[in-house]
Amino acid sequence: MFGGYTGKMAFVDLSSGEIREKKLDEALARGFIGGYGMGVRILYEHQRKGIDPLGPESMIGFTTGPLTGTKAPTGGRYMVVGKSPLTGGWGDANSGGYFGSELKAAGWDAVFVSGAASSATYLLIRDDQIMLKDASRLWGMDTVETERTLRRELKAPRLRVACIGPASEKLSLISGIVNDGGRIAARSGLGAVMGSKRLKAVAIQGTGKVPVAHEQELERLRKSYLKTLRQAGGFSATLMRQGTCGITQGLIAAGATPIKNWLLAGEGLFPGARSVSDVDAVLRYQTRKYGCANCPIACGGLVKVNEGSYPVGETHKPEYETIASFGPLCMNEDPMVIFKLNDMCNRSGLDTISAGSVIAFAMECFEKGIVTSKDTDGMDLKWGDRNAMVTLLQKIIRREGIGDVLADGVK
Repeated sequence: MFGGYTGKMAFVDLSSGEIREKKLDEALARGFIGGYGMGVRILYEHQRKGIDPLGPESMIGFTTGPLTGTKAPTGGRYMVVGKSPLTGGWGDANSGGYFGSELKAAGWDAVFVSGAASSATYLLIRDDQIMLKDASRLWGMDTVETERTLRRELKAPRLRVACIGPASEKLSLISGIVNDGGRIAARSGLGAVMGSKRLKAVAIQGTGKVPVAHEQELERLRKSYLKTLRQAGGFSATLMRQGTCGITQGLIAAGATPIKNWLLAGEGLFPGARSVSDVDAVLRYQTRKYGCANCPIACGGLVKVNEGSYPVGETHKPEYETIASFGPLCMNEDPMVIFKLNDMCNRSGLDTISAGSVIAFAMECFEKGIVTSKDTDGMDLKWGDRNAMVTLLQKIIRREGIGDVLADGVK
């Protein structure tokens, strides 16, 4: 097989239960490089125009690129592709963690799923074996519970799982697909596509190795890149030391971070931004750093929050976009509520950027009298109101009241 690929794709029809293996053509791999390119081409060939993205004819793909699963630095990401129910156009989202590398280790470059299961189902991939399994007991669980349950039931502590939470089950158009307890392929509403198919999870165990054409040369390039990265300083050093939350303060000061639903920009117009942009306010709760597969930057981190109004225990460190969306965008200056909202999104499967944006939009509508307390079950959606933000996000996740409208995003 040509280097960087396993040479196999799987096509799963949830309606019929049929599972087909197809050889990956080298011309396709070279002509449409990476998980994005492969996904575009396969969907163009196999999915007719005009289909309902939440209908059984739609196809969702979990795709990888030639560097995924190799020793190439940062080569651990995977792509999810499909027709977006949010926009009606092309939809893609990508995520880090270990799911993509595990898919390649199991011997698959991509898995494409079509149809719709008659009841909750999950896809289990163990090297060459692909099986459809009952997931009725998992339906309604959050993403963290789902992953833990599958690992326990299958007696596989290193099982890699990409799954949906309650928001995707309720077909929220701003929902995504979560792996490794908090990494999320968040954009384009592809979590809703998975939910419409009643596909709760894709779980993978792989024992293989991705073939590399020139392994010694790859190793030489890897070492050279790592040396350059260590010496670079600046942005890369900030990411390695602090993660993306370390760039928040600079972006706010530069006017690059939106404030008050994009009405304002600049630190001087929202002095409270400093309390959520202070990286120490996040890192003081960090219990350990982590990196995604084959990533030397290791910008991720786990935090433990057992104090304040919203203790969440152990959860993932919020990224810059999450801090910006639930902080300045909503005029919130409490970092503790950001931990809570981030954890709620990770567990339910909501995209934090879209969730923060739709809450800020609702707050501006409330300020201008377009939305009133009659629409919000008596809740005052005032700028920066922590309790209102948590309550509103709960409504969005459950599609309760005004949350049923907001669950599909600003548009």
